[in-house]
Amino acid sequence: MNESFRASIVVPLLNQDDSWLRRCVLSALSQTVRTEVVVIVSADTRTSNRLLLEELQADWSTLVVQPQESGRGFPAAINQGIRGSSSARVGFLLSDDWLAPAAVEKCLRYDTAIVSTGLAGFAGDGRAALPSVDVDIKASEFERCPTLESKANYLSHFFLFRRSKIDEVGGLDETLGDAPGIDDYDFIWTLLEHEATVSIVEERLYCYRDHNQDRLSLRPASEQMATLSRILVKHGVTGREREHILRSHGRWFGKPIHVAQAELAGMRGLERT
Repeated sequence: MNESFRASIVVPLLNQDDSWLRRCVLSALSQTVRTEVVVIVSADTRTSNRLLLEELQADWSTLVVQPQESGRGFPAAINQGIRGSSSARVGFLLSDDWLAPAAVEKCLRYDTAIVSTGLAGFAGDGRAALPSVDVDIKASEFERCPTLESKANYLSHFFLFRRSKIDEVGGLDETLGDAPGIDDYDFIWTLLEHEATVSIVEERLYCYRDHNQDRLSLRPASEQMATLSRILVKHGVTGREREHILRSHGRWFGKPIHVAQAELAGMRGLERT
């Protein structure tokens, strides 16, 4: 491990709006503590994204860009980034989002296997706040979650992990598919099954851009439901609990969060009439 880095941030990249990608990567590079940023670039990544990363590398020695191993998806990209990182603490950042300036520093105050923070929601322009998308988490509420599944579901980006614990569980499970939930639900659940310790920073340190352009969470709902089903099989969830989880998660699949929220609000309004 490279002790000159306090942490490493892995950014998997397929294709992204150049201005969004710049903001994402710079937010990680310019943390208040020295942070390595490892971007894993797909074979399909557009030329403008690649040129932007080359431009940033000219100014930032802490930026590492690696071509993704061929024929592999989102969880494999994160695993490759973990393997290519140089520090004992590793976090994930998606290329349309960004971090608050002191996100890493505040997470490093804790030495647990998982550190999780709150999340601030923004519209596609990256300026307008979307308070309905905000996620606030509290240690006291996490402790009251009755199951490991509910604890995994409660935690939120930003995540900073102890590298040794990631290695213990073998990283993200690439057999589950290529959809959201593998990084921030199944992986967390698996770590908790291996007795990972958890700390919570009760601040919104991850900035989430809720938009209707290309995003992993906007892939067809059927694909995401299939991945979720595989996750539940893996963890031995059956019967009514399985049906409840599929139903509660499925309402968010394939659409921006604010759109799903509006639909749910409309359904509740109809139920009251």
